[in-house]
Amino acid sequence: MDIKEINELIDKINESKLTEFRYETENLNLVIKKEKAEVTYEESHTAQKMIPQVAVNTILASEQTTNVVPVQEENQDHIVKSPIVGTYYAAANAKAEAFVKVGDKVKKGDVLCIIEAMKLMNEIESEATGEIIDILVKNAQMVEYGQPLFVVKE
Repeated sequence: MDIKEINELIDKINESKLTEFRYETENLNLVIKKEKAEVTYEESHTAQKMIPQVAVNTILASEQTTNVVPVQEENQDHIVKSPIVGTYYAAANAKAEAFVKVGDKVKKGDVLCIIEAMKLMNEIESEATGEIIDILVKNAQMVEYGQPLFVVKE
């Protein structure tokens, strides 16, 4: 089961009245509990790679997101958060330059990145005018709903 299939399953369960769903195979143990908006899954011990736990409306944990530094939201900087679960891309394609770099000036509505969700490319636009002072994710990293992506100094 890949991430696309898991996301589709999450959507179907969110639309249903189910409060808990379990799916188990030789390599995968998937548990979705709606009352806490959490999803957990992991591969069995016989598999070579472990997939960490996932929380649907908070953080989709992956090997790359474990080193994300929490951002204090009390400061004057604007935090651009992911509106969806998907794969973050800094550029339109592998040969193109990144949409933005640290130090770039942006205006409200400028494209900052693309998040691919279920084979759809979603342009994420700046919600503020200012300077990019931090990019909190790496190219091709999985991101979750609400995960901080950029810090824009207004």
